[in-house]
Amino acid sequence: MALEAETVISHDVDKIVAAYASRDFHQHLADTVGSTLESFEVSGDPAHAFEVTSKQSMSVDRLPDIARKVIKGQVTVTVTERWSKPDADGSRRSDMDVKIHSAPVSAAASQVLHSRGSSETLSTVRGEVSTSIPLIGKKLKSAAEPYMKKLVAVQSREVAKWIEQNG
Repeated sequence: MALEAETVISHDVDKIVAAYASRDFHQHLADTVGSTLESFEVSGDPAHAFEVTSKQSMSVDRLPDIARKVIKGQVTVTVTERWSKPDADGSRRSDMDVKIHSAPVSAAASQVLHSRGSSETLSTVRGEVSTSIPLIGKKLKSAAEPYMKKLVAVQSREVAKWIEQNG
């Protein structure tokens, strides 16, 4: 099963990208999911092509049961998003790498924000979770995929809320 999700966000692409490039939004997202934002960095200008790297940590208690068998204590996740410059219609693409430290699990995904005018954006996320554990790797991957899909849904919902509250 691959990671696939589509969500309509009731804001324009520029506001969504500005939120994704904001430390305050990433702090809000970390607070929402019960993690700690360890670091956050933006390289480049969000009006053009740029990169966002964030690092969060959380207790393994928030992970699927199978993951708790492999990982103990805290888990640290680094997400790197490489955003394209805007297309002619304002749409944007992000290629993401998700690295889960202390676990043989990672993910690669792309998110496209399809502009639908000044009040609506279609977010399309597609990706793959991979693992390098020979015996329980399939089970770990199967448990991680719905978890990643849930995080994508939370991010879409929370970016809309955050924009409404912070303009």
